[in-house]
Amino acid sequence: MHGAKIKAFRMMRGFSQEYMADRLNITQATYSKIEGNKQKATQELLEKLAQELGVTVADIISNEPIVILNNASNQGAQGHIEHFYADQKELFEKLIASKDSEIGNLKDIIHSLKEVIASLTNKKE
Repeated sequence: MHGAKIKAFRMMRGFSQEYMADRLNITQATYSKIEGNKQKATQELLEKLAQELGVTVADIISNEPIVILNNASNQGAQGHIEHFYADQKELFEKLIASKDSEIGNLKDIIHSLKEVIASLTNKKE
């Protein structure tokens, strides 16, 4: 899902969730769920979103970062972009910490299994 990117584009345009929901003929609660990745937008809704935000559907769904071509017309957008990447960085750090913990648990299991194998091998001798 692409809620963080949709939110970043919306904030760069200075639009509220209420404004976007009204333009898309959906409730603000539904729009909030889309930005919060709790509800997936249909292809039709993605197309409407892109049109309202002045971007393409590809801009929304790609994994490429948001690029601002004209800083003069996007005053204040830089802070939103930095916040977007800070959120992504925090998410990746949590994911890495989770995987590090999982790796540690697997190393413990491997060590225990090696001990069991060694004890079984010693009993056969």
